[in-house]
Amino acid sequence: MAFNELVKAKAKIEAELELRAAKERSSLIEAIGRLRRLSATNANGAGAGRPHALKGKKLPPLYRNPKNRDETWAGRGNRPRWLTAALKGGKKLEAFAIK
Repeated sequence: MAFNELVKAKAKIEAELELRAAKERSSLIEAIGRLRRLSATNANGAGAGRPHALKGKKLPPLYRNPKNRDETWAGRGNRPRWLTAALKGGKKLEAFAIK
């Protein structure tokens, strides 16, 4: 193949690559737009699940600090410091249960 023919073939290939890249770019932009619209509808509450049944409800305390009767724990979330310290000291959780 002659040099001139190679240069022409290279130009054709580069033009075809540019055309296909532009098509791919536009299809990706459309897909991103669809995803954004879909996530926007989900953020507005469409398709969102119902909240947990106990969310926001105040539960009665299950455990009480014997040294300070005002300190209680309902058994949800992190253990309070007084309870953690007592458990590390060798006491059982049942010892703090409210009967």
